[in-house]
Amino acid sequence: MRRPCRVVAPVAVALLLSGCPEDTPPATGPAAETVSPKDSPIQYKVLKDETANNAVDYHVLVADTTQHDDVQKLLEYLYRHVMTRGDVEPASMGGFVYTSEAAYSTPPRTPIAQVVRKSGEIGPSFENKVPLEFWQEVKEALEPRGPDGKPTARRDEKWTLKLKVERDDAQKTLTLTQPYTEPGEDKWAASLSFNQAMQEFSDTTRALFGNVPDLNGLTFVGLWNDKEVVRIALSRGDYNAVNLNDIDERIGEHHGTAFLKLATGKGTDQSVAKENAAVIAKEYKAMFAKLKGKATVSPTLK
Repeated sequence: MRRPCRVVAPVAVALLLSGCPEDTPPATGPAAETVSPKDSPIQYKVLKDETANNAVDYHVLVADTTQHDDVQKLLEYLYRHVMTRGDVEPASMGGFVYTSEAAYSTPPRTPIAQVVRKSGEIGPSFENKVPLEFWQEVKEALEPRGPDGKPTARRDEKWTLKLKVERDDAQKTLTLTQPYTEPGEDKWAASLSFNQAMQEFSDTTRALFGNVPDLNGLTFVGLWNDKEVVRIALSRGDYNAVNLNDIDERIGEHHGTAFLKLATGKGTDQSVAKENAAVIAKEYKAMFAKLKGKATVSPTLK
């Protein structure tokens, strides 16, 4: 016996075809963005804004001329923005900055900077690969360091006898005028030897050429008792040729030899100190020969 056909209402048919409303996956985060919000420190284009399982993956494009400090401000902004824009704070986030769409679309992706907070971590980690500007490199290289290697405040900021730095940003060169003072005091050193003056020059020069990749040339001027006692000019080529790192290493070996002589009774304090000072001075004078007239030191320094 044939059963009568059921008549299904059009609305019911539509529901059957589309699925029940409760079957639709709930939204997992705010609507994806395409451009930077108005309060962003710099403008950017959003390459990807995706939220899945309460984890945000955010990729943005900025101008290729954007500088280090601006990128850092953007990273800090992206973290605050992504973590607070929704009703629920993401469990984790990754914000990535690019200067070309190719760097984003070509695997492996190569962002110039990123901020990441993994699930369970208290705070974010930042990575900014944009090089510092020349003046920033110089400032960082000259910052005093504590025993832990971290920068500390300069003591001589308000001194009369303080370090003077003159930059030529176009040529990427420096003139550094260093007063020889008593350690930690705003007054001239009571005495100054040739080796002490050269050690100050060596430490400063290695810090600059070693940590300022853009530095092309340095003129070091040493002052003592209001008089110029040291003037040494060297290019990066000169710096590489004299190899101050090797000189410093050999001087360390000379100090070690002197200590051994004293420990084994092969000389008095006075005789060993005199001999050690002579071999160290010889190292620096050999450096002068390589600089071919670019270094002058007052004969008053012994």
